[in-house]
Amino acid sequence: MRVILLIMLSVSLSLASDVFTDSKTGLMWQDNSAAKYTKKDWKGAVAFCSQLRLAGYDDWRLPNIKELIQILNTKPRDGGMKKGFENVGASGYYWSSSTDESNEEFAWMMNFKRGYEYINYKTYERHIRCVRDKQ
Repeated sequence: MRVILLIMLSVSLSLASDVFTDSKTGLMWQDNSAAKYTKKDWKGAVAFCSQLRLAGYDDWRLPNIKELIQILNTKPRDGGMKKGFENVGASGYYWSSSTDESNEEFAWMMNFKRGYEYINYKTYERHIRCVRDKQ
C-alpha cells in the first residue's frame, strides 16, 4: 500500500513540474522540455497544442497574443518570462494563435528576450508554449 502511494505521489510531483500555473490569471502553461526545444510553423504549433497530453489534461491550446503578453517578465532581459518558468527557448520567439487581421499569411508572436510582440509569416518555425484554462 505504501509503495503504491509513493509511486502515485512521485508521478504527481513529476507532472506538476511540467506545468506552470499563473496565480494572477489562473491559466496553466506547458513548462516541460518540449516547450524549450520544440519549434514548428504556425499550423504545426496549433496542431501540437491541440494534441498535447500533459499533466493529465488533454485540453491544451495555442495561446492568443494577449495571454502571451501576460507572462512577459517586466524585465525581458532577465529571462523574458515571468519568474517560475523553467524551460525557456534560447531564441525567445513563441507563436500565438492570433492571426493578423489584415493578412491571413501572418500571425502574432512574442519575443520574450526583447519584450515585444510582432507579426511574422506563419511558415516560420518558432517555439510553442501551450496553455489551458484552469478549471
